[in-house]
Amino acid sequence: MKNAYPEKPVLKYMPTRVEMATVIAGIKKADYPAEVKRAAYIIFRIESANGTKGINNNYSGFQADAGRWPSMYDKAISGVVQKKENGTGNMRLFIAFNKPEDSLNMLMGRLQARGLYIGGTTHKILEMEVHTVTDLARAYKKEWAAGNPKAEPPALEVQTFKSIYKQAQTIFP
Repeated sequence: MKNAYPEKPVLKYMPTRVEMATVIAGIKKADYPAEVKRAAYIIFRIESANGTKGINNNYSGFQADAGRWPSMYDKAISGVVQKKENGTGNMRLFIAFNKPEDSLNMLMGRLQARGLYIGGTTHKILEMEVHTVTDLARAYKKEWAAGNPKAEPPALEVQTFKSIYKQAQTIFP
């Protein structure tokens, strides 16, 4: 397993939590379009179980063993943490963040850069225009969660996206 951040300390795994009120406030003050904020809200809630499952303030599963992230995030990264990945059970290196807002800001930046929001076009795993919440759920599964252009979300996952999106529309008009 290659550590993309050898200059950063290897930290002990620490489960972290953040209140959704803090997350909402952080998203509201960020300088991103409303659709990026809405997508971040949905994906944050899904990836972190509503802020209850962080890895050293990493609430989106950003890894440190798959290459470096854009240098604009270097100051937000406090170290790396070795932990088994939930989906596969494989040992992985995860980024540790200084504070929850750092994880949230990186999430919004990466979603925007990868076109993972309504109005965006994905391009890393496949090129897909995202016009609807269903498209967003499908793009998330293909482009982010599975990394497989043939992956499809189950109906319940699409319903979850739709439900959270309705909330996001009122919170982030």
